Amino acid sequence: MPDAIALAQEQLGRTLERARVEEDRELATRVRELGGQLAHLFNGLLHMARTHALNNTAFDVPVREFGVALRHLVDLLGPVSLLCVEDQVYVNDLRIRFEKLIEKSITLGEDLIRHGVGGLTFNGPLIDSEVRTIVRLVAALPAAGNARAGMQSELMARGMSSVQLHGPFRFRITGEEPEQATPEFREVYISSAGTIASVFANVGSDRLPSPLPARRLIHQLIDASRTGNMVDLARQAEGALPPFAQHTLMVTNLCFLIGRAVGLSDSSLADLGVAAMFHDVGFCMREDGYSVPFERHTRAGLRVLLRQRGFHRAKLRRLLTVLQHHAAFDDPHGLPSVYARVVHIADDYDILTRYRPGRGPVLSTPDCLARMAAQSGKAYDPLMLQAFCNEMGRFPPGAILSLADGHVVLSVSTVRSPESFDKPLCKVIRQPDGTSPAGEEFLDLAKGGRVVKVHHPRE
Repeated sequence: MPDAIALAQEQLGRTLERARVEEDRELATRVRELGGQLAHLFNGLLHMARTHALNNTAFDVPVREFGVALRHLVDLLGPVSLLCVEDQVYVNDLRIRFEKLIEKSITLGEDLIRHGVGGLTFNGPLIDSEVRTIVRLVAALPAAGNARAGMQSELMARGMSSVQLHGPFRFRITGEEPEQATPEFREVYISSAGTIASVFANVGSDRLPSPLPARRLIHQLIDASRTGNMVDLARQAEGALPPFAQHTLMVTNLCFLIGRAVGLSDSSLADLGVAAMFHDVGFCMREDGYSVPFERHTRAGLRVLLRQRGFHRAKLRRLLTVLQHHAAFDDPHGLPSVYARVVHIADDYDILTRYRPGRGPVLSTPDCLARMAAQSGKAYDPLMLQAFCNEMGRFPPGAILSLADGHVVLSVSTVRSPESFDKPLCKVIRQPDGTSPAGEEFLDLAKGGRVVKVHHPRE
């Protein structure tokens, strides 16, 4: 165990400089070369399938070469994602460029989009018969209904669960405002549990980790959460999620809140969100048949993510976040990374305020902020924590409050303006006469109402 951690730290140190210039250039060159071969061969196989039966010996060489190229890429990268974004082809995060003459013949994106597919992720190499199966499915006419789901089901039925299909991708136009609505956020939030389960199941099954599904989900959440109170929206949607997804997604949302408060760009928010999604990935691993204990889950998570080949900024940030997200701000070993400091705040806040059946939360949301504020500059980054407090307000969502007029209410909003720092929007729990409201009833403390008591969990 210590040797593995020492080796991981040594690898991080050796690759830090290359990570700072965005990517390992030697690796990128090799990936572009092999990725170009993979896309060109796949495109050619689909063209051949229009005029030849798949058992024709003419397929033997290109099928074998496709398998070889894929195997080399898996050795370099771990999971390999072949993506078509409009008229461009990407392997993982690298765009593949073709010679002009070849580029005109590349219709891979058109062949995939007929089935509602924007790309494929290969979690491992394929044998020749599996390559032929994929070619057959893509070359065939689209199935009625949800063609992509039908194709994925057939792959699963043939034992090819290592191949994952993705929906269509497109570029966002500069200045384009994504559609936003509360129902959309709830829909994305609830559906995200499947993505998280899939990512963690892959890791638990000893597959190499792939951040692509998590990154795509993060972009959806960023778009869907631009309007409305995303912390309260997340709380409202939690009833439909399993416990592991509740914590992971709430930590991610709280990280978005802090990231936006300190002015992070959307691309940096996406990197932060993926890092937050993977922060507890070490708990997926097993030691002697048992789950990894808390004191070793950060190192277990580091070992998992180090198995993804290559180094670039986003990966380095994920590694440092997983390793350092419980480290104190004044850690004698040095200042934790920025994303780790953000996740530390979000993670501790959610753990301390999360409701546990039969026990309730450890602390009320106002008490939690007060306790964390007492550790500002010690456990927590003082600037990040101040930004978090400024967004959550004096009575963060989840606070149960008694008002001077006898109402008992539940805070359901973060800070909406500087003037409403201690005046959240609240849902009425009990009327002054002790009865429950007939339906949903809200009081905006910015328009009146004085808090006289904060109820604590033990009450």
